[in-house]
Amino acid sequence: MDSLGAMSRCSHQQTSSSTSSSVAGGRIRTVEGSCWSCKKRRVKCDLSKPYCERCSQVGATCDYTARPIRWCTKPTVPVVPRNRALPTVDEQLVNPLAAHENRALSYFRGRFWPLLTTSDPCDPPMLLTLGHRSLLLATCLVADTHRVLQDGRNSRRVPQLKRLECLAAVRGEVNEYCSSGKPPLIGLLFAVLLLYFNDGYLECAGESASTASHQAGVIAIIERLGGVETVLDTGPESLHMLVSEFASTDLTTTMLNGGRPSFSPKTWEKIDRRSVWWSRDPSGRFSLATILGQMSSIVHYLEDINCGLVELSGDRVRDFEVALIPTYAPFSTLSYSAYGPYSADSLKEDPEAVHAYALTRSFQHAALIYLYRAVCGLPMDHGLVQQHVSPCLDCILTIEGPSKVVNCALFPLLVAGTHVQSTRHQRGVINVVNSVHNKMKFASIQSIITALDDVWASESRDMTWLEMFAGLGSDTAVL
Repeated sequence: MDSLGAMSRCSHQQTSSSTSSSVAGGRIRTVEGSCWSCKKRRVKCDLSKPYCERCSQVGATCDYTARPIRWCTKPTVPVVPRNRALPTVDEQLVNPLAAHENRALSYFRGRFWPLLTTSDPCDPPMLLTLGHRSLLLATCLVADTHRVLQDGRNSRRVPQLKRLECLAAVRGEVNEYCSSGKPPLIGLLFAVLLLYFNDGYLECAGESASTASHQAGVIAIIERLGGVETVLDTGPESLHMLVSEFASTDLTTTMLNGGRPSFSPKTWEKIDRRSVWWSRDPSGRFSLATILGQMSSIVHYLEDINCGLVELSGDRVRDFEVALIPTYAPFSTLSYSAYGPYSADSLKEDPEAVHAYALTRSFQHAALIYLYRAVCGLPMDHGLVQQHVSPCLDCILTIEGPSKVVNCALFPLLVAGTHVQSTRHQRGVINVVNSVHNKMKFASIQSIITALDDVWASESRDMTWLEMFAGLGSDTAVL
């Protein structure tokens, strides 16, 4: 009996020592300077600022502030301050939020919001979100839906339930404003805009997607608020940026599916005065808003022709050609005398100006392809069409990474990609689209890939403009 007890004690000591050694050997040490979220989870932090990659993926709050830790063996005694400071407005609004809502807001701010622009965006409307229920639900819906596409392992049930709750809240506010006769709040416009981008970018392939309904809702709210110019003059910078993105996707989607854009060509001059999704030339020599205005004029002109209001005129087509003629020379060979005392070396060292210039040229080529194909009715292998296909792709392929400009060049990439005739160019296009999809994880990009494959697999070379993009889907928004 004693021998069995001794053996048992010896075996227990060996097991304990082996367990402790294995635990000590498998201990994960954090990287010096890690954010507090990675320290608490004891995972390796990549030290990216302002948000590390792990916190961006899980939607956690990324905080690099130093917090000294002091260990104390004495019992803590609660001390109630005599003059207790009142909580701030932000603290009062944040406190009632649930944990999943805080995670969704952090994910929206750190992961999704930067994907909507080509450069550093303005601040998202977080304070307005905390004070407006329908906007909070729409923000959480976008964050949760994109997280499902990003991770690929989360359940879609949570976004579906949140979508129903958000739609119910929006309908309730709309009914309230209709019954009272008061104009809707800016928060409601924000909420419907996010629903539009959620269905157009993230849920375009789903059965519940209703991009056209949200588009009509945005237009109706803008009109109730006094028109787009009033909204742009009185709204915050974040709303101005979303309106510029909405107007752009409304224009490009109309060009692909047919119809008339929601805004007039003159609206783009107003949009270009404040925050927009595209990068501006620091020297003010060119603007993408000018090109988008010309594209809007072409679409309105085509609709006037289809309605029998005007006839196709060669002079009008030449006017569009002159307004959209791209500058083929690179920055190093441009004549700078008209722009002021700029040197080629200074422009080469400014990647933001070079990328903005390349994006503008790609939209110029895409607009001319649309002019020849949709308005003039030329076949896809016509010389006037093909002379802009390769230059359009070159503008996009020559953008050096890391740059978010390519993420917002999907429309010219789709237009030129459907018209390429060589297998080598098709492989180059699909590689770029796949690269953008890996960065953004938008369902609309997958729809673009499907549309490209359908056109390339077709043996017909006399497809009309609208037939080429029929497989894209009416709920897909392309920018």
